[in-house]
Amino acid sequence: MNVNAITWHSITVEPEQLDAQKKFLTETLGLTLAMEMYGVFVYALPDGGMLELYTPQTAPDFGYNGSIAFGFRVDDVEAASAEIAAAGGELLGEINRVPDLDYAYRHFRGVDGRVYGLNESKPQPR
Repeated sequence: MNVNAITWHSITVEPEQLDAQKKFLTETLGLTLAMEMYGVFVYALPDGGMLELYTPQTAPDFGYNGSIAFGFRVDDVEAASAEIAAAGGELLGEINRVPDLDYAYRHFRGVDGRVYGLNESKPQPR
């Protein structure tokens, strides 16, 4: 497996903190809201990474370690998944693909019990 970067980040906040956190991310940190779906807010970072903002109600059933998780960019999410499983990690759900973005991701529970992500992103042609 070849890990290129940590490029996916997740924060879970209580519903009453959501508006203040969204304002902080956009107005103070200058992040751009790239997508909102099902109560999840996705911010694109200039380096190609992303930050997702959740409430406990919108986080996946397996959760994000109480409040924070991150993911590793890999060359091949399928091969990386096999290596994670062989090393004792628990694969969570299926590999999800976003063809329009040439992006794929999967979550796993590491041997430390924490949830992480694997993501594969191919450079977009210019």
